[in-house]
Amino acid sequence: MIELVLDTMLPGDAALGMPRASTLDFEGYQLRHRVTDQVDAFLKMLANVAHEKFGQPFDALDAGQRLAAINGCKLVDVRLFSAFVTHVMRAYYTERRVLAQLSVGAVPPFPAGNEIAADDWTILEPVYLRGQIWRNAE
Repeated sequence: MIELVLDTMLPGDAALGMPRASTLDFEGYQLRHRVTDQVDAFLKMLANVAHEKFGQPFDALDAGQRLAAINGCKLVDVRLFSAFVTHVMRAYYTERRVLAQLSVGAVPPFPAGNEIAADDWTILEPVYLRGQIWRNAE
């Protein structure tokens, strides 16, 4: 069921070359970050929401109903929902194939990563030249 949940949330885009979330190693992510219990709890909650809201198991729902069931989990337990979504997004957007397609690289933007344009500090010169504008505390 996790593959269907992942693909509902991040279905990928063939035109952009973005992979479906289920093609990534989410199980490995769960094990590395020790979040398997959280994921299992979310999947159990999702199964309950799908049954209560649509009277069917999650995997029997159409795409719109699956997305509505996932979003319905917010009302049941917003913390568990938020934690699960955070882990899915983190797993997806730290995957090398995804980063390569986005052309962002896996390095931080500063200090040794992407180039940051230099600022023009001369715009502060009039402020400096104005001098002190406060009075000394006595």
